[in-house]
Amino acid sequence: MKHLICLFLFTTLALNAQENESRREFVQEGESVKFTEYHVNGNISQTGYFLDGKNHGDWVSYDLHGNKISEGSFEAGKKVNRWLFWNGDSLIEVDYKDNKILRAKKWIKPELLASSSD
Repeated sequence: MKHLICLFLFTTLALNAQENESRREFVQEGESVKFTEYHVNGNISQTGYFLDGKNHGDWVSYDLHGNKISEGSFEAGKKVNRWLFWNGDSLIEVDYKDNKILRAKKWIKPELLASSSD
């Protein structure tokens, strides 16, 4: 009986540990590899591309609820161009060149920039 209980506990703990790990997918697309990582709840955590083993192209990250928290681009593993970071009511724009910050700007509670009335 003790062996059966130990086996049950071991199996349950092993399955529980697997359920708490994020899942990652790698899909070859031409010369690039598309990467997708998932939160334990099944929502996408981040997605992007690798080229020659380095981050390359557009990358996007999401929180547990599917809200976008960052987006930007890499070239040969280095952050480039404009990256956007969302944090609650703020938006931070950061301009990069070769992984170095050129400029950063924080927006608090961004106002509606445009609207359409039909």
